[in-house]
Amino acid sequence: MAGTSFSTIDKFPPKLNILVIDTDPEALELIEKKCKEKSHQVVKCSESSRAVDVLLKKEIDIHLILMELHMPMMNGFAFLQFLNKEEFDIPFVMMSMDFTWFSMTKAFQLGAMEYFMKPLDERLDLLQPFLRHYCARRNNLKDDETSDEEAKVDDILDKKDDILDKKDDTLDKKDDTLDKKDGTLV
Repeated sequence: MAGTSFSTIDKFPPKLNILVIDTDPEALELIEKKCKEKSHQVVKCSESSRAVDVLLKKEIDIHLILMELHMPMMNGFAFLQFLNKEEFDIPFVMMSMDFTWFSMTKAFQLGAMEYFMKPLDERLDLLQPFLRHYCARRNNLKDDETSDEEAKVDDILDKKDDILDKKDDTLDKKDDTLDKKDGTLV
């Protein structure tokens, strides 16, 4: 995980409770170390079932979930489905070395706000507006700064949707071309 940058973690709202789910002990330790340097509380889980217990027991108010996609028993997709079913309103970031179109699209469709390629890069700064928006909403704070953050979040999400739509169209065209070359019909 050399080269991972967490410098933008300084910009996070203070004292967040972050649930990190990964089977890689090195990734868990690195994320915990960098988050704790900025006074964030980290709950590490090497099993999805443990993370489910943490959320259902509600002993700690979780502000953010970072999860490896490919987990045994309950992968990131199933975990997002669980969050949706139980109506948890917690920002969710998928982490994975699997950067396929299918995985990214499915994660976003299920409610992930971001998809980070591992090893983690400097994209943690994208979490700032989401977390500020989330914390403000949870505390029922509505001010101009929050409105600006909401507008930024909407812009980011609109751009992400446009990119996903363009890539989906490109893939459809490539599939049609391949089908024509093969002489097969779908």
